[in-house]
Amino acid sequence: MKLEKPPRFQLQVDLLQRLWAGEFNEAIFQSDERYDYWDELKYRKDLPFENPVDNWAMIKSYRTSKYESLLFGTYKFNYFISPHVSKNLHEFDLKLMGGLQQRTLLPTEQQAYFRSSLLEEAVASSQVEGAATTTAVAKEMLESGRKPRNESEQMIFNNLRAIEFIGEISELDLDFQHIIELHRIMTANTAAEKYAGDFRKGEVFVTDHVTGEIAHIPPPWQEVTGLMEDLCAFANDDARFIHPIIKASIMHFLIGFIHPFKDGNGRTARALFYWYLLKKGYTQITQISISKVILESRTQYDKAFLKTECDDHDLNYFIAYSIKNIRLAFEKLKAYSDQKLEERKKASFISYQLLEIGLNKRQADLLGHLYLQATHYITLKTFAEKHQIVRQTASKDLQELIKFGLLQEDRSTKPYQYKVENPAVIDQFIRSKSE
Repeated sequence: MKLEKPPRFQLQVDLLQRLWAGEFNEAIFQSDERYDYWDELKYRKDLPFENPVDNWAMIKSYRTSKYESLLFGTYKFNYFISPHVSKNLHEFDLKLMGGLQQRTLLPTEQQAYFRSSLLEEAVASSQVEGAATTTAVAKEMLESGRKPRNESEQMIFNNLRAIEFIGEISELDLDFQHIIELHRIMTANTAAEKYAGDFRKGEVFVTDHVTGEIAHIPPPWQEVTGLMEDLCAFANDDARFIHPIIKASIMHFLIGFIHPFKDGNGRTARALFYWYLLKKGYTQITQISISKVILESRTQYDKAFLKTECDDHDLNYFIAYSIKNIRLAFEKLKAYSDQKLEERKKASFISYQLLEIGLNKRQADLLGHLYLQATHYITLKTFAEKHQIVRQTASKDLQELIKFGLLQEDRSTKPYQYKVENPAVIDQFIRSKSE
């Protein structure tokens, strides 16, 4: 993938004066939200000037006047926090620290979503790097306890171990050993394992995942140690405040830019993104899968790196992409929360109807739950313990439901499992008793 280089830019005082006077406020507001690169901006017809180069000069004059700079080795990077970014950061603070789903999900639903999102993140992060295993196969592997059968499964297994590891070090400052150990866990028993144990000693080229063309030439290997020292110092420095989501995004980018290892850099970068936000108290970050969104927008992910590199190391391209990812991941979480809320309403209504036609509350609640969970089941022991009743009473409840044809008993398992085979049977039972 190749990007068209932006036109040469020189800061223009007259444009700055017109910007400060508010002449281009509407264009700037749209620019902050879209954060167009040159090859996108040049086709826009809603900007002040007819000549795209003039529009680029106006936008770049504004951005340059707002830049804050970061120095890593001899490489200078720029970024700034626009009102649009500030608004998103405020919303993320409320959700990641306040816990969006805590207001709508039950503890059991939170745990189920947490396990699901961890697995989804591990699978998606591996798939970004080329793994072919599906979530269903990965879930079967983990639940059965069997060992990974191929490299794709091993990558997923490694990613889950890495997620556990970053939780263990989330209270600590970042150092070389943590990064190298994280990379070692990520690459264990894979083709990249031979590069584990230290930073690269040699040059490496980053190729486009579609075309195979060289997309990025990282700094010489002799600079890697110094650049990683600067990265660790940046991660551990609290004197200069940078919003944690911005800082985590910058760290993510820098691992890709420096490419400290010959392989496994992407997985390491995404893990460090999670690590930093956990360290800063964003505990709900584990409820969303960033890699899943990256997998669904891989071209935009690659472009975000290239745009930053091609346009004066302007990190806002990557920051904008990162913020969009978090927003999309939260939309998935909200959709899950809304779905669970509707399911609980439906289950409560079913339970109420069953109570009205003569079932006891234990029986009604059980059928209301199983009505929406076709794959779920209950055992005699768990039913008795949940309602704090003796086994004889629990057995009587279940046998009555079997007699009514509402519950099925599976005797092929030990202990026996009780489940609803077809929710339509419950609907028909309610109708027949209500007529």
